[in-house]
Amino acid sequence: MDVMEQADWLYDRAEGRKKHRWKYDEAGFHPSPKGPVGKCHASITDELAQSLLRKGVPYFLPGSTTAEHVYAVYRGVIYEAAPTQPGLSWHGYPWRGDLGAGPLPPRIVRQLREMAEHDGYHKEFEAWLKQYGR
Repeated sequence: MDVMEQADWLYDRAEGRKKHRWKYDEAGFHPSPKGPVGKCHASITDELAQSLLRKGVPYFLPGSTTAEHVYAVYRGVIYEAAPTQPGLSWHGYPWRGDLGAGPLPPRIVRQLREMAEHDGYHKEFEAWLKQYGR
């Protein structure tokens, strides 16, 4: 199977899956027996999610040619996308590094910070990093 270019990646909401959705137009976390579940801004449509994915920052494990995760910023919040079909489609959620995921590589933080600054959400980005970045 050919791996698609990032400009062609598809956002996959996961049919019928509402795990990362809620009614508030802000990102946050809801407690669950397995730990906090990331909840996305209500204003993130499938089209917006796909746009964020396609202009996001991919993270590759050393030696890999397929992205492990893709990171983007929306209103200062860091979002992480994980592959549903590696190299083809992705599902996103708010990122937090204080619960096992660990801190992001400096290169990725630098690029995300530039995106947040460009969009006018520098303060919100820094607040998110301070609260959830570990």
